[in-house]
Amino acid sequence: MPPKEKVESTEQVLQAVILADSFDERFQPITLETARCLLPLCNVPLISYTFEFLAVAGVQEIFVFCCSHSDKVKEFVKQYGKQSNMKIHTIVSQECMSVGDAMRELDAKQLIDTDFILVTGDVVSNMKLDKVLEEHRARRQADKSAIMTMVLKKASPQHRSRAVGDGSLFVLDQTSKECLHYQPVKAFKTTKQDRRMTMDMEIFKKHPEIQIRNDLIDCQVDICSVEVPALFTENFDYQDIRADFVDGILTSDLLGKTIHFHEVHDVYAARVRSTQMYDAISKDIISRWTFPMVPDSNLQAGDCYEYRRGLVYKEKSVVLSRTCVVEDKVVIGANTQIAESSVLSNCVIGKNCVIGANVKIDNAYIWDNVIIMDNCVVQHSIIANNAVLEEGVTIRKGCLISFNVTVGAKTTVPPFTRLTTLPEDEDDDELVSEPAVVGAGGKGRVFKEAEDSDDEDEEEDPKNKAVNRLAYDLNELALEGQDDSASEFESEASDDEEDAVNPAEELDREVSATLERAFKDGHSVDIAALELNTLRMASFSNFHEMRKRIIPGVLRNIDVTAKPGSGKTAKEILARWGPLIGRMIHDEDDQVDGLYTLQRACASPVVATAVFTPALRYFYDNDITEEDAILKWFYSEKSQQGSDMEKQLREKTQPMIDYLEQSESEEESEEEDEEDEDSE
Repeated sequence: MPPKEKVESTEQVLQAVILADSFDERFQPITLETARCLLPLCNVPLISYTFEFLAVAGVQEIFVFCCSHSDKVKEFVKQYGKQSNMKIHTIVSQECMSVGDAMRELDAKQLIDTDFILVTGDVVSNMKLDKVLEEHRARRQADKSAIMTMVLKKASPQHRSRAVGDGSLFVLDQTSKECLHYQPVKAFKTTKQDRRMTMDMEIFKKHPEIQIRNDLIDCQVDICSVEVPALFTENFDYQDIRADFVDGILTSDLLGKTIHFHEVHDVYAARVRSTQMYDAISKDIISRWTFPMVPDSNLQAGDCYEYRRGLVYKEKSVVLSRTCVVEDKVVIGANTQIAESSVLSNCVIGKNCVIGANVKIDNAYIWDNVIIMDNCVVQHSIIANNAVLEEGVTIRKGCLISFNVTVGAKTTVPPFTRLTTLPEDEDDDELVSEPAVVGAGGKGRVFKEAEDSDDEDEEEDPKNKAVNRLAYDLNELALEGQDDSASEFESEASDDEEDAVNPAEELDREVSATLERAFKDGHSVDIAALELNTLRMASFSNFHEMRKRIIPGVLRNIDVTAKPGSGKTAKEILARWGPLIGRMIHDEDDQVDGLYTLQRACASPVVATAVFTPALRYFYDNDITEEDAILKWFYSEKSQQGSDMEKQLREKTQPMIDYLEQSESEEESEEEDEEDEDSE
């Protein structure tokens, strides 16, 4: 048979490369037993979201580069490929230790023959790439030195889908769409030098007008030319795509290459780069910010989720007891059973799970085949496949319970504990359980990172790793590091007198001056919020500390004797500056804390007590605080304590509380009627 003639395609095939490995250890010990890209996100493997994103972009051929657990990745890709129109190949290289190694391996195999899309296997996005691809190709046609276009998404510094400990600072030219400088930004710095940005002044000669931006999410979606892998091969010190490659290209006088950007708005794009981001993106999917990538779209073959009121998603084969309570923002997988009097809120339950009676699950992620017996409590944690929680177990926040772990009856697992069933020594065949942690009859041990396994720089502040973990709390972080920071502060003070200023007093002065300037000069809320957030980050403060100062600072401008039209009435001040307070309040915990602050502020001499009720009403009407947060505040012990004036202010809200409870009761009655109709 004569050889087939090679026919050149007139249409350019759009290729993509997925880096399935993260090359970090943030999900250990779970990722010691399975690939990071296969972790379930709202009961769908992470990489499925990336595949769907690329399919929408019109990608025809995908290369999945994997290292650890490559056999599991290959099997998943094989099954996924059967239902996809895209050609999907796996590239396996066990020796790769970084993104740089993967790119060099990709260059060696010469599989890419045109511009391609480079993404990680943990990207969740609903954006289309037609415009950025068109811009990139046109730019390449005009200038061959333009080798990469980064896709960046605008988001405020406090946006939930931004990684707290992993920020980015970009210097951009909006006219040419060129990225001129890149610098990673960490929440905590070890030295004063780390807090500075050093930039080549030649940039200003070539680009008279630039922007310095820290309000961009870098989800690492890049359009790359075929030169990019080759440049990694030529520069063996390039390991990270941003800190090494992008920085190296932008600061090199010899390479003569340029990197551009494309800024997107009104779309969703984020990376599950840490357990903190896993939590945030899960909530965004449930809240439908990622539409059409939502549970009831049934991305996996065989899924049959139904979307119900209150952002509840459940499959038809779920068995719910009539007395169990499924609150808002819950996903429940197929064949799961939930017994009497159990309460589920803000959580994801996998397939084939058994939840006993009187179980409370809040802000937690329960994967497949998990058994949770009666009277257990799970708070803001991840429970992996086949784990068992025996009767009366309490899992405190921030825990990672890996595969097949059993926690014995009436055991309380401390916050941020990581449990595994893998032997401590790789050479050991059997696990030695730790009854002190997993209880009598339990199976598992505490996972501790090896001293040489830290994926961060040796000089990196360990608090940067802490803020990236599930259920982090900056207040607790400050308390944990209080002794160290105090001694650190004293040491610096001896060397530099200006560091001896009391940080709290300094923050008081700075916030007061910023607010006064905003009021006097008539700044917009956006400008005032930007200045205050910059101040918050510069002083390493948290939103609680800002609320303590901003809420009284705004309310003290109200004059209860002023007439309408003066700009000083409660209604006018709140309408003008209330949104600024809203910028400092995000989740339910923030809302409750904001109400405590409001209560204390209105009971103090600097704010009139008559301000409390209209301010509370404004918070509610403008969705700064939701009714659940108001009820939680009202019935908490903290709101009933304090001074006599604080107690009196609380009592004045009783009519509003009665109204909210009545509304909630009517909604529950309507839901029960709907459920009865469904069951019939």
